[in-house]
Amino acid sequence: MKKLFSLLFVALLTLSAWADTVVTVDFNAQGWSTNTLVTDLTIDGVKLTFDKGTNANNKPTYYTNTSGGALRLYGGNTMTVTAPFNLKKIDFTFLSGEGSNDILSDVGNYNKAGKQWTIGSSDPSTDVVFTIDGTSGHRRIQTLVITMEDAEPFTELVAPVFNPNGGEFSGSLEVTLTCPTENSSIFYWIGTEEEQSDWIYYNGPFYVTETTTYTAVSTKGDEISDCVTVTFTKVEQTVEAPVFTPAAGGFDDRIDVTLTCATPNAKIYYSLDNELWSQYEDPIPVTDDITIWAKAKVGDVESEVVSATYTKNPATTVEVTFDGEIDKGNSTGSRESYTVVKDPVTMFVGDGLVSSDHYRIYSGSEFKFTSTGAPIIRIDFNGISGYTPSGMGMAAGQSGTYNSSGTQGYWEGSAQEVAFKLYAQVRCYTITVTLAGEAPYLRGDVDNSGDVKIADVSALISYLLSGDASTVNVNAADCDMNGEVKIADVSALISYLLSGEWSAE
Repeated sequence: MKKLFSLLFVALLTLSAWADTVVTVDFNAQGWSTNTLVTDLTIDGVKLTFDKGTNANNKPTYYTNTSGGALRLYGGNTMTVTAPFNLKKIDFTFLSGEGSNDILSDVGNYNKAGKQWTIGSSDPSTDVVFTIDGTSGHRRIQTLVITMEDAEPFTELVAPVFNPNGGEFSGSLEVTLTCPTENSSIFYWIGTEEEQSDWIYYNGPFYVTETTTYTAVSTKGDEISDCVTVTFTKVEQTVEAPVFTPAAGGFDDRIDVTLTCATPNAKIYYSLDNELWSQYEDPIPVTDDITIWAKAKVGDVESEVVSATYTKNPATTVEVTFDGEIDKGNSTGSRESYTVVKDPVTMFVGDGLVSSDHYRIYSGSEFKFTSTGAPIIRIDFNGISGYTPSGMGMAAGQSGTYNSSGTQGYWEGSAQEVAFKLYAQVRCYTITVTLAGEAPYLRGDVDNSGDVKIADVSALISYLLSGDASTVNVNAADCDMNGEVKIADVSALISYLLSGEWSAE
């Protein structure tokens, strides 16, 4: 019995010596304030590195709200886990209210249902890169439970490692020292190996605030490792000004303005009056004329203030009216399919006819409008009592909205083709299709600068020689308004610049 107990005791010792190592990373326990950009974190030898990856706008950020706190990784962001031993599995805990993006890994497999990443023993790895799939949405990670395989203790005495390993910094910098040799100690001093001074026993991170050179060694018993020397150089912190996307300029109905900063860990702020500032988080919706000011900060250091002005383009529309009394299309007056063309719009009726003064479209008929010009933004139906436009709706897969009341109906949206489905017979006297039209332009402003000047002559000549219209407004280049851009337009433009008046067309 005593022998059996001894064998069991030895077995238990063996098992405990090779037990898995588990490290728990709780993002809510890091003391971060909401909207903190997170780049890296080290806990119990496990390092996590975060990057915006392919996401042009959003970086990994810690947020808190009424439902709790979590680290948000947006579509395209990456998280790299680097461990001192081979990774075995990682269990994820998420905060509610997040997106449903898949989590991809460069090694091993992530189980979305089980919220767990695993890797086979035949393919060992001490690091894994996770990528949030997609270009939008985000995952809200609260904790990671990282399980590693224990490794045989490292007994050879090696030199310590500085983290970071020297280099430039601004403000203050936290420095750590590590040595993988079991039961070793670390000492460091200020200066080079030749300038050896009082040794300082390393027992935790220290901070560097000025340009300094450090040297460190590991010790174990009577052994002393080679010296390791690094220099931390303090530089003046500079912060790049934010960049607006899209840049300042005109827009039609609405644009979403995003702000980015090339300086790592910079927080961006914006203002609509250059006085009251708000921290930038999400794209800024713009629906009217506006100027936006922006700046970036790292600590107490601010970038220059930049601004962008957005101007809503004047509404321009083109109306095409189909009149049942005037436009007979190709109908014979009998029930059939027919087409009516009013350039640049075509109206097609799959089952109907044109009566003496109105169009008839029968139940179940295909009924659509196609523009070969600008997008269709509205269609108005002037119907007949008893056969009102309420008898139809949008065909499957169509965008925009359709409404009807009494004898009137209208569709609004933006599409080159709009199709309807008929639930009952509909009759209309007139149907008016409104196109978005072309954006206004200034005659002679060939280079799109906003005014007419001698540079437009050069731009026009360059276009005539090369045929490259990528940097010119071809409509504005038709200076003599004859529908073509030729050498005569150069003469018309020069004449205008000399006289201040356009010649009669």
